[in-house]
Amino acid sequence: MQLLLVRHAESENNAKPVQNRVCDPSITARGRLQADCLGKWMSGLAIDQLITSPFLRTLETTRSILQHAHAPPRRYPVSVWHDVFENGGCYHGHHEKNFAGASGLSASAIESFFQEIAAQFPDREPPPLTLDPEIDESGWWGGKNRELPEEMQARSQAVIKRIEQTFSQQPGVEPLGEQENPVVVLIAHADFLREMLSQILAGRVAMDAIGPIPNTSITSLQWSATGWKLTSLNSVTHLPPRLITGHQAMLS
Repeated sequence: MQLLLVRHAESENNAKPVQNRVCDPSITARGRLQADCLGKWMSGLAIDQLITSPFLRTLETTRSILQHAHAPPRRYPVSVWHDVFENGGCYHGHHEKNFAGASGLSASAIESFFQEIAAQFPDREPPPLTLDPEIDESGWWGGKNRELPEEMQARSQAVIKRIEQTFSQQPGVEPLGEQENPVVVLIAHADFLREMLSQILAGRVAMDAIGPIPNTSITSLQWSATGWKLTSLNSVTHLPPRLITGHQAMLS
């Protein structure tokens, strides 16, 4: 399996001071340009599965990838996983004294989002869409308290195991897509991706060397029976220099 870890395009929160941030921002005008560049680059890949966080900024980044999937067989099946969200979850406030859980998008709101994308291309069969059953009409976060750092660490470990078990070739199980080495793309968030990488590359790569994760950057990993191998890190070759953001600080 080839796993591509992609940070979402620049969000309105990334472009605001901390005290002005909101619980579930859209991407900015510059973020839309970043996502467009990402989508054009991704159109050259035979992607077997797209996985996205349920946050709006990751859904909007995913939209650009789908909009550039021109070839008929490239329908890029989409899964919205409830457990690949950013550090802390979906919440209002910017300080521990005023944090308050938010709902997050509901299942029907996420389904409507992808239906609107499909309506833009009436001559194309829409990509298969799967939502985790944990995402319901109360919202994917459901107003829970802010996630603790140790909870994110455990969640990251569980997501890595979920990816390995879901997409690695199992005896007697048909391979995903048309190949035994599927290409899986995960659209997620800076802090969560750093945590995943810290666990996947533990003892092999110093996390200080990874540095900040730019918006729409792509990290490529190869999974085999011997474990994970890093093949590229935080690549932004699909972006012109003027569109590179998030490379100076770690922002979610």
